[in-house]
Amino acid sequence: MRQRDGGVRGGSPRSRSARGRAGVLALALAALAPATGAALAGDLARPVQGGALKSPAPPSPAPPPAAPARPPAPPRPGYALSAAEAARTPPLQPDRPVRVNLSRGQQAFFRVAPEAGEAWAVTTRGLSRNTDTIVAVLDDAGGLVAEDDDGGEESLSSRLEVQPGDGAQVVRAGTLENAGGRFEVVLTRIAPQPSASFATSPAEAAARPPAEVGQPIRLRLRRNQEAFFALPADRANLVARTRDLARGTDTALALVDAAGTVIAEDDDGGEGLASLLPLNRAANGPVLLRASLVSGTGRFELVLEREAPAPAPDYPTSLEEARARGPLSPGQVVRVELGRGGEAFFALPEGQPVTVSTRNLGGDADTVLALLDAEGRVLAEDDDGGGGLASRVTTRGAGAGAAFVRASLLNNARGGFDLAVQAAAGGGVGAAGDLAEAARRPALVIGEAVRATVEAGEAAVFALPFDGRPAVAITFGLADGADTVLELLDADGSVLGENDDAEGLSSRLDIPAEPRPAFLRLRLLEDRPGEVSLVLVRPAP
Repeated sequence: MRQRDGGVRGGSPRSRSARGRAGVLALALAALAPATGAALAGDLARPVQGGALKSPAPPSPAPPPAAPARPPAPPRPGYALSAAEAARTPPLQPDRPVRVNLSRGQQAFFRVAPEAGEAWAVTTRGLSRNTDTIVAVLDDAGGLVAEDDDGGEESLSSRLEVQPGDGAQVVRAGTLENAGGRFEVVLTRIAPQPSASFATSPAEAAARPPAEVGQPIRLRLRRNQEAFFALPADRANLVARTRDLARGTDTALALVDAAGTVIAEDDDGGEGLASLLPLNRAANGPVLLRASLVSGTGRFELVLEREAPAPAPDYPTSLEEARARGPLSPGQVVRVELGRGGEAFFALPEGQPVTVSTRNLGGDADTVLALLDAEGRVLAEDDDGGGGLASRVTTRGAGAGAAFVRASLLNNARGGFDLAVQAAAGGGVGAAGDLAEAARRPALVIGEAVRATVEAGEAAVFALPFDGRPAVAITFGLADGADTVLELLDADGSVLGENDDAEGLSSRLDIPAEPRPAFLRLRLLEDRPGEVSLVLVRPAP
């Protein structure tokens, strides 16, 4: 029988030839690289479209990613942000400054090292721009012992001293309004001060002999420390004065009663930062003198002096005397000589606006004028509105309630001055406060100068002549600081023309022949009172 499956058993010549070549190639690779031949042969035998070779064992899982390294903890700044944390923070050592960097709302707290002893000072320094420090010392319970704002040597820095017995255990350093900032805190040892040789309370002072007139007392006070002294029974013309102040010392004096209530006080009534306080104020019961500092630590001398008596006043010194004397009259001038702490009272005319001013000041006089109602309540007050150290008040702004004027001197000075009263209606000759009043007054006269008094925030209005010719209005003779404005108004008050600074602070305004009626309004800038001269002239041809 003829074989039909010979191709199956033996294969075709082409297939046998392919198998032969593959076998030869595999043998050659095995001979060339016994170690890798099997692998290479396997790779060559891998189907083209196949993926990775199957393995009976699953692949090993990938190792987990390494955790990021934790950053090292920042070093402790050397201060705590609370009093409780301060107990676990290294204490503040003498002469070892600590740099503080506070955010808004933060404060730095320090325990004080035992090495500081019982007498030490804490100071802020090296302040960054706009940093304003405040330092306080606290006791064990967190109570405030003392506090300082600007007692340091640098601008806006702070300094506090602690002495034995103060009970200070913790330092608190912050900034004004907790605004934050950068600065250094340094603690230094200081010498313990001997026990105070003066009384530190009203009760203690009342048990001691009174201070002697003319006997200087040398004092060294710390911030918030007060010294009290009993006074002689005769206090007529007696004043207390601080003098010989150490650099940076700013004193304050007060007259107090036995309970410590202030009757009178003075800060800078003496020379520079020194104080001067009259001690003849009436009081119920015994009075004491209290000396203190405005800020920081300071040294100074305190002395009681009896001055020559001031002339007997020939003016009322109370509302009752002023009522009995009767009112002042417009145009009246009164010479007043005030002793320290003195006051003069004068009744004002009823139903007539007036301006009261001081002038011809002598000695150390720096006047203050106040308008009072019938009960003595202050309605208006002025210090330097009259130019220089003089004063000026007007009843026009105070309404009908102004019944008295009170004159006094600043800084417990003594000196004399003239008190002058002028009619305020219209602000001067020919002037009025408004158009309606100006229309009833005589018009300005060509070539005749008038002196006008203009109150703060008000104006002087003048009627212009009906002569059918143009004119020029000019201000001159301005009081110190006066800056005039001239305005041309029609009958309805509409502004037709205006001039501010024609020459310096004076004004010059051209006035046409029409319209009429027309008015000239004079004002002063910066809402301040003053006197000025005004003249109406013909324009040059």
